[in-house]
Order: sequence, then C-alpha cells, then structure tokens
Amino acid sequence: GGKKVIDNNEVPSITSDGPQMRIKVKDKCLELGRQSEDMKKHVDEEVLVPLIIGVASEVLNDFKEQLGKALSGDCGDNAVCVDDKESVQKILKENQNWQRWFTVAKVKGAVRMKAKTKKYSKDKSWPGSEYLGDCLRAMIVCRGGKESGDTIYQTWVQLKKAFGIREDNGRLKNNFATAGILKGDKYQKPPDMLMNVILNVEGCMPMPAEIQVHHEEVLELKESRTHLLYEIYRAESINSLQGSGQANNDTKI
Repeated sequence: GGKKVIDNNEVPSITSDGPQMRIKVKDKCLELGRQSEDMKKHVDEEVLVPLIIGVASEVLNDFKEQLGKALSGDCGDNAVCVDDKESVQKILKENQNWQRWFTVAKVKGAVRMKAKTKKYSKDKSWPGSEYLGDCLRAMIVCRGGKESGDTIYQTWVQLKKAFGIREDNGRLKNNFATAGILKGDKYQKPPDMLMNVILNVEGCMPMPAEIQVHHEEVLELKESRTHLLYEIYRAESINSLQGSGQANNDTKI
C-alpha cells in the first residue's frame, strides 16, 4: 500500500484550472443591473458568496454522512467521526482499535471566501466564486504503523469511488509522492494528500469540498515541531507570523 501511495499510476495527480461549480443564477443576477464591472463585483462577492455559504450550510451534514459511508469498512473498522477536535484524544482512547478518524469543519467564512473570489475573478474569469473549491472542508487522519501505507491508499480508493473523482470532476494533489522528493519550494513541506470533490445532494446545486488526508505521525510532527518553521519559511513578512506560536498546536483544516 505504501508503494502504491507514491506511484503516480495508482494515485495520479488530477488537476483542473476550470470552475469548481456552476451557479445558474449568476447571469440573471447580473442582468438586474447594467452588467457593469461594479455590478459584476457586487454580484460575485455580495450575492453569490452568501448564496454558496447558504447552500454549503444546507448540505454540511450530508457531506459528513457521505464521508462516513465512504470510509466504512475495508480498513479493519469504520472511521471514527470526531465532531469536536478538542476531544479527539478522549474519543480515540474510547476507540483503541481505530485506523482512521475524520472531522468536518464549519463552512468557510464569508471574509475568506470573498478574498479568494476577488483573486479568482482577477486571475481567472468572472465569476470568481465559481472557482472556490473548499466551501466544505474535512480532514482524515490515518493511523501510523506498518499498515499506514495500506490505510492511506485504501482511503484514496474509497473516496475516489464515493465521489467519482476524475478529470473534470474533482482534483487530487498527492504530496506523499512529491514532498521532499521533487525539487522546488512548493515540494518542500510535510507530505499529505489534498483532494477536491463534488458533493451531490438532491435538491441542491453541486457543492465542491476539500478533503485532506494525513498520516498520524506526520501530522503530529508538522503541528508540534515543524509547523512554525514552515510558517516562517512561507511568511511574506514578520507581521504575518504574529499568532503562529499560539496556533501551531491546532489542527488546520
């Protein structure tokens, strides 16, 4: 399993520069004004972003349910769902044979969504909100040990099947195969697996979600010893580091 995780044929990178969702009402909203640049910006940031947040909130529990079903079996036991990350150690002690645990974060906030939307609209095309890929976010942690490679690989297989991840329907960045191996700044970071999936719920528009897959021991190392150094490495200025010391023990999603 470990060899398969770093095999590009078994776990291929899946990229997509196109929109992550299609918002059918965008043109109708734009037509209510004069389709000016100001109107485009207002519709993108003040109409579509709140709409996305509303839909994401509507399907948040569906996302958690589908993720739990996707991870059922195949790794010795069902994955343990952790609603409160502060209680993760207590919950894992109660489930000592755990192989994976997962948590689903709250819907991404409006301020951050608007900032990304503005950038996407400038760098890609209008509406930038359609390029948001992490409206919903989840993290899966695979237990360390000799079976960890099999667990990570099986997690990918299950998620790929459950969410139909493929070209033009999701993305995958397999940092287990590249971190510290390939040259370049972007590869010098702790290994993990990042994927964007499309959540389909009846009665709602398809909603993109980001899923992070971590190795337990790598995640612990990242958060307790190397996260602050990584923040220093990527920081644009010393001011941007303020608060890193307090935050480096909190799991990031």
